[in-house]
This record gives sequence, structure tokens and C-alpha cells, in this order.
Amino acid sequence: MNKNLTTQRYWETYYGNNHANRQHIIKVCSFYDFYWDIFFNTTNTPSTSLIEIGGFPGRYLAYLASKFRVYPTCLDFNSDLSQIKESFKVMGVESFEILQKDFTVYQPQSKYDFVFSNGFIEHFKDFNHILDLHVSYLKPQGCIMIMIPNMKGYIKYYKLLVDRRNLKVHNLKCMSLKVFKHFAKRNGLNIVELTYFGGFPFSVHQKLNLIQKLIFKIHRLVFKFFLNTYVEKYPSKYFSSTIIGIFERKQ
Repeated sequence: MNKNLTTQRYWETYYGNNHANRQHIIKVCSFYDFYWDIFFNTTNTPSTSLIEIGGFPGRYLAYLASKFRVYPTCLDFNSDLSQIKESFKVMGVESFEILQKDFTVYQPQSKYDFVFSNGFIEHFKDFNHILDLHVSYLKPQGCIMIMIPNMKGYIKYYKLLVDRRNLKVHNLKCMSLKVFKHFAKRNGLNIVELTYFGGFPFSVHQKLNLIQKLIFKIHRLVFKFFLNTYVEKYPSKYFSSTIIGIFERKQ
């Protein structure tokens, strides 16, 4: 049985060709600077290697390599390497490695100081297994950072109305802090940070009919200009867009 909720074709057509833009990359990635600083400053040992699991189109990896001067490796099964290379280029990153592999079957040939994935595990039915595979890439005393969208709480009902297609390719069962607490315990990891983050995700990924457009516009108006200031200050499982977990290997 296919355990993936998406296909290679899905991801090759999901992103447009406008992501390798320096200002766009900085705008998107700098939103998480507070957590990047925690991630890269947790360990006291000299750390230089970073791998991103499912790294296409390369914007986060390029940003982090530029900002923290680490050697980046992108692991992704996407056949289009041009966007990844261009992301590194516009961020001034000249040295990097790209592993064009299927993470679910690939056997890691190296260990890394930092392991990162963003919006990855929630596209699998057996997300716990996918989470555990991340640890096989990690050096002793290394750090893992996982970011996934949160589509539970009120967000789920909003998406059922206006973003149902996108909702279907995400496994909502992994969108709980308990999942990551069990992950840490199962793999002997210290939890450095585990939290909900961000405002209400009112953006949609499909064409809308007239009623859906009205629902979208109301939510965009209410959250963007009024409620998201509160949601960002007091993150919760009901309204916050993201779950962020940072974990340190004990030995």
C-alpha cells in the first residue's frame, strides 16, 4: 500500500518558478529567525553540517547556509534541481550538496550536526516512522528541527469549506504536540523547544466559488487586520498555523 499522501508529480508542479528570488527567500525565512537562533545555538560543539529532508525548492536551506555559515545538503526526490541550485546562487552559497533520493528508502551515507525538515512528515500515513528516520542522519549531540503546518482546531473547519483539496493531502493525526513528545522519548532526544507558532492561515490553494470567496475574504479581513496580532502573541492548537519542534540528541 502506498503510504504517501502525495506523489513526486504533485511536488514537481506544486511550486512555481519564482522562489529563487533573494528578497522573497529572506522575507519567507526570516519570519522564523527566533527559532533558527535556538536551533543553531543549542549545541556547544563546533557544528558545520546541515541537511534538509525534502528540501525543494531550496529556499530555507539556502537562507540558513547563508545566515549561519553551515555546509548545506538538500535531500529531495524532485527531478528539477535547477530551482535548488538557483536558490543557493541568489543567497551567495557556493558550496553545497544535493542528494536526489527517496528519503523513505535511502540509507544515509553521512551524519549531520543539524537535521531539518519543513512541511514533510504530514504527507505520510506512517508519520512516526518518517520522524524516526530523521534521527538516523543525526550526529551525537546534534540537533533536529521539525516544522509542520497545524490544520486542527478551527483551522480544520475553515479548510473544509475553502481549502478541502489541500487538507486531503495532509495527515492531521501528526499535528499534535503529543506526537513530538513521544518522538523525543522514543529516540532519546531532549526537547529544546516545542510550540505552536504563527497566525491563522487564511490562504487557500484552490479556485473558489462565490460563497467560498466570501468566506475567504471575511477570514482574511478579520485575521490579517485584527485577530492575528492576538493569535501570534498567544499561540494555540485552535488558530496557529505551525508546530515547531527542536530536539537535541543526548549522546
